[in-house]
Amino acid sequence: MTYSSFSSDRPVGGGRKSAAAEAWSPSAEDALGFVLAVKAAFKDRHPDKYHLFLRVMDDFRNQRVGIDEVTSTAAALFRDSPELALGFNVFLPKGHRIQVGVDELAAYFIRDMNLDDGRGGGGH
Repeated sequence: MTYSSFSSDRPVGGGRKSAAAEAWSPSAEDALGFVLAVKAAFKDRHPDKYHLFLRVMDDFRNQRVGIDEVTSTAAALFRDSPELALGFNVFLPKGHRIQVGVDELAAYFIRDMNLDDGRGGGGH
């Protein structure tokens, strides 16, 4: 199952691309890498979230749901995983990106630092 970018704010055909658009735009490999990141985050601990994510992506690909439902579902699924929310944003058009607050990023950063420091933050 392959997913492509949802973004519609890129020039198509012979349109002139900006320097940023020429520098990088998500590929099918990027989408697959993101799906694998979601799998790693959710498959064992939250399989229901992982399967919901896959189902919504499949529904979008088959045009059963629109970008608004994809965005709202992803925002709910990634509420406690700001790194996934930010990663998912590269596939979304500008007006549909998930907003991640400073508090969520700070909590993620602290949690990540604690995991890197002896699996729980207690050891130096």
